Amino acid sequence: MVLWLIVGIVAACLTAVLTAKLSGSKKRDFYTAFMAATASVYIGSALAGGDLKTLVLETAIAAALFAVTLAGQWRSVKYIAIAFLLHGTWDILHSAKGLGANAGASFPILCVAYDWVIAGFIWYLAPVLDGRNPATAAS
Repeated sequence: MVLWLIVGIVAACLTAVLTAKLSGSKKRDFYTAFMAATASVYIGSALAGGDLKTLVLETAIAAALFAVTLAGQWRSVKYIAIAFLLHGTWDILHSAKGLGANAGASFPILCVAYDWVIAGFIWYLAPVLDGRNPATAAS
């Protein structure tokens, strides 16, 4: 379990490093697309599981997370950070409570670490990414 937490943290840090050279608008676009992809992983697991109720649940949660993420495109990237925090919470419910689709034992643990570290990174960069810090905004 600890190994998967570390892997998630390292993956989030690598993502932050790899996106560091992108402009503010490109970062916003990247994290919006990545959140959409992240939320869809459990839909794939639900499809593989074959349970319609689980598929509906995962699709509804993914749609809600994507709606919050879209607010990050239109309002503030803090909404994207909130979507990652919420997805991390959903990861915990997958792992601890067995809710939703079965994505394996390690994926939800890795994903919660990734989601929450990325959420913190996005929240920290929000003034720049939202263009409220003109000296450092690169969009």
